[in-house]
Amino acid sequence: MANTNLINDIVLPGSMVTFRNNSVITNAIKPHYDDSYKVNGAKAGQAINLRTHQEFTVREDTFNMAVQDVEQKSVALTRSKVFGIDISYTDAELTQDVEGFLEYRAKPAMATLAAKVDAYVYQQLVLGVANSVVLPVTNIDSDDILLAGVYLDNASAPRDGSRTVVLNPNGMKQLVSSSSALFNNAKNISQQYSDGIVSIPSLGFNFGMSQNVHSFTTGARNTASVVNAPPTTGGTTCTIQTGSGSIVVGESFTFAAVYEVNKLTKQSTGVLKKFVTTAASAGGSVTLTFSPAIISSGPFQNVDALPIATAAVSFMGTLSTAYPQALAFHPDFAAIGFCDLEAPKSGNGVSSSRMAEDGISMSVLTGYDIRTRQNYMRWDILMGVALVEPSMACRIFTP
Repeated sequence: MANTNLINDIVLPGSMVTFRNNSVITNAIKPHYDDSYKVNGAKAGQAINLRTHQEFTVREDTFNMAVQDVEQKSVALTRSKVFGIDISYTDAELTQDVEGFLEYRAKPAMATLAAKVDAYVYQQLVLGVANSVVLPVTNIDSDDILLAGVYLDNASAPRDGSRTVVLNPNGMKQLVSSSSALFNNAKNISQQYSDGIVSIPSLGFNFGMSQNVHSFTTGARNTASVVNAPPTTGGTTCTIQTGSGSIVVGESFTFAAVYEVNKLTKQSTGVLKKFVTTAASAGGSVTLTFSPAIISSGPFQNVDALPIATAAVSFMGTLSTAYPQALAFHPDFAAIGFCDLEAPKSGNGVSSSRMAEDGISMSVLTGYDIRTRQNYMRWDILMGVALVEPSMACRIFTP
């Protein structure tokens, strides 16, 4: 029972603190915790549907009703990803020096687990985001951040203090160096020391640094691509003619003279609409599969016109080049969900503990192997990730 109490009262809470403190994008998106399985726990594969924002058209210059069907779209969030770390330990390690156990065993284990989860979340989300900022000439600066904010504004992302930019260490160094006056604020610096996130109101974002920013390598595609067979409204494919070279998943691109529209007014923003490839293809005359669907009319209209044949297709970035992907976003652009795992009853050499805090659920199991006289401990989490409103995020290609 002593070990069980130590796990419940010290090891598990300490592990949760370390995990949360080492999670950047996961914390910024504000994870959802589903307590439906609090009693018995859940198995991998449980799913929920997340509703996306509804959109409408406005009737003008007439009192005659124009009733429109209300289409409630949703995105499935499946909790099917399991992460865990397993160690062996001795009773003496845990009972005689529990603080040392936390510092030298649990703390580095949780830092590693948090890094793995953050990297997974980042990779799952960033390659589905179409919006992207024009490549900086040398360094990321405040103009790049403000331009990312324009994309979020055009997507009607709330300005509620929750917008965040996550950069890799080099990108953060570039931004701080080029905008040092904005970061030189005593209150903000104090906040950065306490939670790793600093707010710059003049730029409209909170800022966080993560070593787990995903690096995206562009395809070897030819830069001279044109539309061969234009897409129809609502479509997610079109045939393009290009030279040799592959197109990879996650390429951000535009069609010439196809501009995005304001989400509410449906008026052109004057900014070319960005799309992202969702399937790889070879060079030549190929079918380009992309997201979001291109829609030229109705409540979900997102472009002012469809591309025409021979319209240029322009891809972001130099071919076959790796770019760390800084990400500017409002938390509503995605969802991360955690839920409690099934846990065996404690007894007969097994102890089981679970904890949920700030939307994150974690379990710790310990057991004794009579064959080897060895104690084992395992940490587990069950989670899922989904893009909900990808237009409320913007990638920033880092030099």
